[in-house]
Amino acid sequence: MALNPDIQRKAQQELDAVLGGSRLPEFDDRSQLPYVAALCKEVIRWHPVAPIAFPHATAKDDVIEGYFIPKGTLVFGNAWHMLHCEDDFGLNPDIFCPERFLQSGARDPSATGSFGFGRRQNMPG
Repeated sequence: MALNPDIQRKAQQELDAVLGGSRLPEFDDRSQLPYVAALCKEVIRWHPVAPIAFPHATAKDDVIEGYFIPKGTLVFGNAWHMLHCEDDFGLNPDIFCPERFLQSGARDPSATGSFGFGRRQNMPG
C-alpha cells in the first residue's frame, strides 16, 4: 500500500465510514465495503501467492489449440498469466487498480476473475 497511498486512503475512508473506527470489520460488513472487497480481489489478482499451480496429470488424450496432449501428461495452470489477461481484466492488467472490480462505485458481480483451477476453483465474492 506504500506504493498506492490514494488507494490506501480510499479504503481507510470506507472502513471508517462503516466501522466508525470503533471495531474490527466482520464478515457481515462485506456488503457495505465494496471498495475494500475490490481491493482484496485486486491484491490477489495483481500478485498471486502461487503464480503456477500444482502439476496435474491429464485424465485422457486431448487436443488443445491444435496440440495433442496425451493422457498422463503433467500440466501446470499458469495463474499469473490468467490473472493478467487483457481480455478478462481490461487494458493495463499490470497496473494495480481495485476499480476494475467495481461498477459505478459498487461491487460489479460480473467481475470475478479466475482464482483457481478446475473443480476447486475459488471465486472470491
